[in-house]
This record gives sequence, C-alpha cells and structure tokens, in this order.
Amino acid sequence: MIELKAHPNTRAIIEAWKRLSRGDSHLIEGPMAHDYPDVVGRLFIVQRTDVEDYSLRMVGAGIQELFGRELVEHNFLSLWNATDKMVVKTAVETAIECASPSLIRATAQTLDGKSIEIEISFSPLDTGNKERPRLLCLYQTLSDEAALKGRPIYRHFISSLYPPKPKDTGPSLRIVQ
Repeated sequence: MIELKAHPNTRAIIEAWKRLSRGDSHLIEGPMAHDYPDVVGRLFIVQRTDVEDYSLRMVGAGIQELFGRELVEHNFLSLWNATDKMVVKTAVETAIECASPSLIRATAQTLDGKSIEIEISFSPLDTGNKERPRLLCLYQTLSDEAALKGRPIYRHFISSLYPPKPKDTGPSLRIVQ
C-alpha cells in the first residue's frame, strides 16, 4: 500500500506512526521533527463524532494558509466533492478498522479552477475511545502551491485511494486432491 511512491514527508510520518504504535524503545534513532521542517504545519487530527461527521480537531498553520480560513471543528467531509465523500469516509474507516494507515491522492481546487495535486495520509491513534476514534493525518502537497496564485482551496477531487495493507492472518488450509 504505502510502499508506493509516497512523498518523503508522508513516508516519514507513517514510519514514525509505525514506531510509536508498536512501542519502539528506539524512537530517538528515527527521524526527528527538525529533519522535516515543513511537516508540522501540515498535520491535522480528525475525529469521528457521528456517522457522517469527521471533525477536524487540530489543524496545522500550513493547511489553514492553503484554505485561507480556520478549519478546526469543520467536518472534514465538507472539504470534498459530493461524489467523493464516501471514498474519503472509506479511507478513514479502513484505517481505523485495520489499525493501519491509508492514503488518498487528490486534486485540490480553488473556486476559479486553479489546482494542485495532494496526498493525505490517515494514521489511527489508539486513544481507547472506540466510539469517537482519532486519526493523525498529513496534508501533503505534491505540486507547486504557486499554481494556486494565492487563492484558497475550496474542494478536492479524489484520484486514488490506497487502503491499509491486509494483515497476515497466519497459516491457511490448503486442500490437495
């Protein structure tokens, strides 16, 4: 899944998530925040608060600059084209269900049609709250933000979804005749 050609920042966040989720005692040996200075402003947290409500709980300054507004408490699904909302919900829910990151690639567009390519990773956080789970997410631009000409992003259109890798379920039965 994510071993595809993800942006280096996306790979770094997913690797950090893997180390943290398995309780790796060698965290100090991995990449540090100063190794990826533009990442922190692109992080956000999504929390499922209802069936169709995925509230933004924390949003980095870099993201808010791209959108030209405060996004905390907005429904993450409202940032997507109507026909893509179910795919986004699927990406979030599969990450939660599989306890593993998922990734979306999309086009982010302004009201006047200017666009850039982006990828968003969804990494579930184990908070113990099964009813209202949270995910650490990265909003990573893949193309030059100057193409937006300073206009705020209005909506997104999905180009691809990369669900979590299936977990090895162990040995299976092989029938030989």
